[in-house]
Amino acid sequence: MVADNSEKSTKSVANGSLISTVSCKEDLPNSIIVTQVPEEVFVNPDDKANFSKLFTQIEEHIHFDFLKSFRRVRVIFSSPENATAAKLIVQGFSYKGHELKAFFAQRVYLSASQSSTLLSPPPLEKQFLISPPCSPPVGWEQMKEMAPVVCNFDLMARLASFAIDEKYEVHNGDESTPTIVVHPCETALDHPSAIEMPRTPRPEPI
Repeated sequence: MVADNSEKSTKSVANGSLISTVSCKEDLPNSIIVTQVPEEVFVNPDDKANFSKLFTQIEEHIHFDFLKSFRRVRVIFSSPENATAAKLIVQGFSYKGHELKAFFAQRVYLSASQSSTLLSPPPLEKQFLISPPCSPPVGWEQMKEMAPVVCNFDLMARLASFAIDEKYEVHNGDESTPTIVVHPCETALDHPSAIEMPRTPRPEPI
């Protein structure tokens, strides 16, 4: 069932089953999957050509995916109308003693204009930079890392100016950020605290 373009995809219940509706023609499937295909179609070029003629009579330039392990063939058309016509022809058709079955598959985009909107892999230079292969292409060079910082004089000067007996301003605040100031502890670290924690008495034996 095809609804107007202004309507959204909905699902309704009829006789206890869900019926899906689509909002536009582009949501309809343009490919079918044919099952119970004879094995000769996958190994014999002549049988494959004869099998393909069942669909090329509907549309000349179509795409086939022969799945030998599953004895299935996916046929991709340019429009949902051609896919529907092919399904009606193939459904229940006897081919070399095998009754073919067909059902709609998910919509597949083969044109360059549609594939450009999909997510594509990163450029080759990005791929080799992240994980260089065993045999990189000709002209590829490994990026050289910078030399390690042996001595940071700015950091050493800030550490040398830090005194434990006086407060130290770590960050000078402004209108949007606060000022961070470190104050020394009032109790020396080498003297124990004057506050003692109460001890729990040991219970007397019964």
